[in-house]
Amino acid sequence: MKQKVALVLSGGGARGIAHIGVIEALEEQGFEISAVAGTSMGALIGGIYALGKLEVYKDWLCTLDKMKVFALIDFTLSGQGFIKGDKVFHKMRELIADANIEDLKIPYTAVAADILNKKEVVFTKGSVLDAIRASIAIPTVFTPVKLENGIW
Repeated sequence: MKQKVALVLSGGGARGIAHIGVIEALEEQGFEISAVAGTSMGALIGGIYALGKLEVYKDWLCTLDKMKVFALIDFTLSGQGFIKGDKVFHKMRELIADANIEDLKIPYTAVAADILNKKEVVFTKGSVLDAIRASIAIPTVFTPVKLENGIW
């Protein structure tokens, strides 16, 4: 019987890609990941893992070079941030079919900050990709997402 482990994955920008290696190492050692939660890049990697698409995402990441990354950046002159994020999330939706968090095989939670209401928001239902997008928003850099009654 595999030992079960619940993961809590942190942010950290591009360094958060190291979470992929952590997940792979845990699985190689015989651990069963029974739940995953994360914020920012941790929400991204954890959500993709919970969707069962980590290998697809990893393979896509390995194809990226500087020009392909630059092509995914959609700059804006908004006062809320200078990168919209629409291009990269459009690409992610092509690669990875979205699902509702409550329909995943393993429990998944994404954490974001509601800058309008100044509070933490915990996503445990609804679209995985919307929860990820809300979690990775960085004030003044990556534009926030407007969902329901807040801005994340």
